[in-house]
Amino acid sequence: RLLKVLCMYFERLETIEFHVCGCPSQTAARQLVLRSLFPCAPLHPSLAVSIDMLEFVAELFVQQAPNEQAWAATLENFLKCQGFKFGGNDSLCCRFATALAQYQVLV
Repeated sequence: RLLKVLCMYFERLETIEFHVCGCPSQTAARQLVLRSLFPCAPLHPSLAVSIDMLEFVAELFVQQAPNEQAWAATLENFLKCQGFKFGGNDSLCCRFATALAQYQVLV
């Protein structure tokens, strides 16, 4: 199965496509982590965030009150000004918060 994932880095957004199957070496999560990205969902992620960005946000939230919704809304508005539009009902806020929460559980 071909999977299309929006990848969020500090300096850019990039959509990648790759093949996934049920075998442990080809799962979406494993392939993304090998690229230093963390998925918003373990099986069929639509968004992956760079581990560097997640580390930055986790450290930021150590220094101030955590607010994933404000962070994601700010980032989404910034990206809209850069010409990128998020489509669909699944907002950046929800997907980013999920990725951050799961990442913090694992580290």
